[in-house]
Amino acid sequence: MKRLNLLYTGLISCLLLSNTACSDYLDINDNPNYPAEVSYTSLLPSGIASTASVLGSIYELYGGMWSQHYMQGQTSNQYNTICNYSITNSADGRLWSIPYSISLPDLDLVIKKAEEEKAWNYWAAAKVMMAFNYHFLVDTYGSIPFTEALKADEGILNPKFDDSKTVVYPGLIAMLDEVIAKSGELSAPSLPSLSTQDYIFGTSKGTDMSKWVSFAKSLKLKLLMRDFNANKAAIESLLNENDLLTVDAKMDLFMDLENKSNPLYENDRRKLNTNNNIRACATLCEYMKKFNDPRLNDFFNPNEDGSGTTSLKCGDRPTELKTNQVSIVVLEPTDPVYLMSAAEVAFLKAEAYTRLSNADKAKENYNKGVTLAFERWGKDASSFIADGGAYAFNSKDQQSMLTSILTQKWIAATRCQAWDSWFDINRTGIPALGTTFPDEEGYVWGNLTPCIGSALGAGEYPRRLLYPKGSSDYNTNTPPVIPLQEKQWWHK
Repeated sequence: MKRLNLLYTGLISCLLLSNTACSDYLDINDNPNYPAEVSYTSLLPSGIASTASVLGSIYELYGGMWSQHYMQGQTSNQYNTICNYSITNSADGRLWSIPYSISLPDLDLVIKKAEEEKAWNYWAAAKVMMAFNYHFLVDTYGSIPFTEALKADEGILNPKFDDSKTVVYPGLIAMLDEVIAKSGELSAPSLPSLSTQDYIFGTSKGTDMSKWVSFAKSLKLKLLMRDFNANKAAIESLLNENDLLTVDAKMDLFMDLENKSNPLYENDRRKLNTNNNIRACATLCEYMKKFNDPRLNDFFNPNEDGSGTTSLKCGDRPTELKTNQVSIVVLEPTDPVYLMSAAEVAFLKAEAYTRLSNADKAKENYNKGVTLAFERWGKDASSFIADGGAYAFNSKDQQSMLTSILTQKWIAATRCQAWDSWFDINRTGIPALGTTFPDEEGYVWGNLTPCIGSALGAGEYPRRLLYPKGSSDYNTNTPPVIPLQEKQWWHK
């Protein structure tokens, strides 16, 4: 199988920037020559860009396949192991090594240097980005190096793996609380300029640091929702503050030029020089067709032969279909990479209010989430969320409300936050994993389907990625391989 050009995902920070520090692809456990004398003004954009490079490429690809938005094209083999869940610990090690060898070290240096110089705006942005990196790592792998992860300069070359529930999640929330507590100091006129160095919220006129605080609070809400009952009071407090993201936290600087385009587009379309690989999955495609969702062709191209928008069942490789008989997934070189979106936050609030038994607030935020998800593609959701509409909020009971919210959040994640959709499926069980396909009697619209040719047992689903061989080969503290289908503590 031809590999993705993962060199791009690690070097995008160099290619998009001048005067930016980029490290070699070193394992977390051996990085003795990491540059220590680079300005935090260069390290912050590098840390952000390398985060976007891995999140927007391989994480997005896995999420799209495992959320059943996308499927491997039936006439090629590029992503078969992802589609049929036959992942091993030697596959895609840079999902792990890019955050640990590039993004986190860059951000750690920003934090240390900015704290020394009391550059609290840079410090806060890097702190939130560090928490965000650890968030997607811990949600993907479970226990991870955290408290000792960035201490090679202290002689710790075999960092321990910290328990996700008792150490990592509390540590991330504490990190975000530090930023929130500093909010009053983040816009002082004496601080160094932070403008276009900020790839998330920055403009040529500067950065509105209140957006970074809202990002910190929104990410905190997301982490707290992993254990709703234990965190109920803290969740209510965040909702009552009403200071969560109302804009997208995204990197939106990509161009239709080699090595400067959206990471998934660059790796799949440009570097592989084909559009045969990523095709429409029936689970999502047929759902959208059933309800005449106007975003359908923002996600999937109609076939050139005039047969409309067609799809593949999860894992299916029908030999009778030609390449041009299954719709191509739409990817554009200028697609942003989303870290958190305003739509996601609205859906999170809707879910929280549902669990707090506030159906009116749940519906209000659900409608806002659907509206924002439609507006991203220039579409109007008003008829869909109106009473009697195809996506009208179902307030019959808590499960019905959650199904409405998480189903629409699943659709909204297409082409932007598919990795997060995979997390939600594992966290909530919505969309549920069914036993039939859209063309079979008894199929429940919106349910995930079995995977044809799955390497896992019947009814099993990927819950995590395996610790990569690059870690187990060099870090004696790496835990034994945990099966792909084994649930994490916060999974449904």
